[in-house]
Amino acid sequence: MRSGERFPADQAEVAFSDIFVEQIEDELDGAQAEQVLADVVRLCEKPAGSHPLHAPLTGWNTLEVLGRSRRAVYHARLVDGHPLIDVLCLGPRSNSEVYDVASALRDSGLLSEDSFTQIWEALQLLDVTSRDVGLDEWDFLPSPAPEGMRKAAVAAGVLTEETALLLSKDELEAALEQGWAPDGTPDPATALNAAIARHRMSNRPDVAAILASRREPRCDAFMPRARQRCVRRAGHSGPHRAFH
Repeated sequence: MRSGERFPADQAEVAFSDIFVEQIEDELDGAQAEQVLADVVRLCEKPAGSHPLHAPLTGWNTLEVLGRSRRAVYHARLVDGHPLIDVLCLGPRSNSEVYDVASALRDSGLLSEDSFTQIWEALQLLDVTSRDVGLDEWDFLPSPAPEGMRKAAVAAGVLTEETALLLSKDELEAALEQGWAPDGTPDPATALNAAIARHRMSNRPDVAAILASRREPRCDAFMPRARQRCVRRAGHSGPHRAFH
């Protein structure tokens, strides 16, 4: 991508190579990791980054991070019309080491689909919450819980059928475990609060607003690396998200 070029709606699939995730984990502290990842998220709005590279890395770009002390090498492009950002590696800005690493990785034949991790999975691996890097934590529709679990929750009176369809398996488990009053009768309000609070990122979330968001239309953009449709809310900004 060149200066001034943008992706449609400032959206893209974002994936990290295994080595980039390892570098973040091994070489940076928590605050530095969050700063670098936030800068990567903003590539969806400005995919040209700091500057494009020349041969032998023509078509790749760099992003200066951490007070311009380091560079991230990435590839931003359209794959059959679908925006994709692959972040390859991180290295010092003071010499060409990062370019040598990038060239070696590109030419190694090891950059298969299995060697890339979606940004959302990487955040979990690195113990970084979505909001710390400027992402909406709740605007996605999770993979639905198994039908049997949903039916059990509805039959028990803990949740309505419509609400059960909006919850993931782990959320529904929490609702079934904790959604009961002291006298043993079902308590739907407690069940819902328990379901949403199951997430590490929860900090007194607005349950009604989260469920309302999940009822809205989905983005549904295709992600060429994940080979899935985006489950974030239609009109979101930044990285697309797949079930995982």
